[in-house]
Amino acid sequence: MSSQTQPPEKQGLMARLDGSAFARKYAELWTLAKFAVISTMGATVEFAAQFAARAFYKALDVQALPDIFFFRWLEASTEMSPGYTLAMVVYAFMTSTAIGYTLGFFLNRKTTFHADSNFALSLTLNILLIVFTIAANSLLGPWIEGSLPKLGFIPGGLVPALAKLLNMVTTFIWVYPANRFLIHRKKKEKNVHA
Repeated sequence: MSSQTQPPEKQGLMARLDGSAFARKYAELWTLAKFAVISTMGATVEFAAQFAARAFYKALDVQALPDIFFFRWLEASTEMSPGYTLAMVVYAFMTSTAIGYTLGFFLNRKTTFHADSNFALSLTLNILLIVFTIAANSLLGPWIEGSLPKLGFIPGGLVPALAKLLNMVTTFIWVYPANRFLIHRKKKEKNVHA
C-alpha cells in the first residue's frame, strides 16, 4: 500500500475538537471553555484536598498562625466553624490551593494553551501565581467562611463548602488572564500551509 492510500492517522478527542469549525471560528472562547473544563477538574481535586487538609490540621490540633497583621484582623473579625481554629482553616486553604493550581498548570499547559514557551519560565511564573493566590486565599477564604454565618440563612454544615466554592470562583478573575497571557504563551505559530 502506498503512503498516499493509507488511512489518516487517528487523532485524540481534544485534537479533533481543537480542529472543529467552532474552535477555529471562536478560538478565544474555545480556549476559555477548555480552561474552564480543566479548571473544574482541578477544582474538584482542590475541593477534596480542602476537606482532607481540614481534617488533617484538625487532627494535629493546629492553633498557631504567623503573627501577621491580616491574620490578626481575621481572628478579630471572623468566627470559624465549630471545632476549627482559624489556623486550621487558613492552612487548609493554602494546601488545597497549592495542589489544585499545580495540577491545573500541567493539565492546561499543553491541552488548553498548546504552550511552547520556555518551560522553566512558565513554571516560575506559575509558582508566583500560586504564591499570590495562596496569599489571597489565605485571607479571602477564611474571611468568606467567617462571614457567611452572619447572613443567617446558610446552614452551618454548608458554610465551609460554600466558602471554598466562592473563593475558587473569585480567583478565576485573575487566574485565567495570568495563565492565558503570561504563563502559557505560544512563541511560534505552526505553519498551516506546510
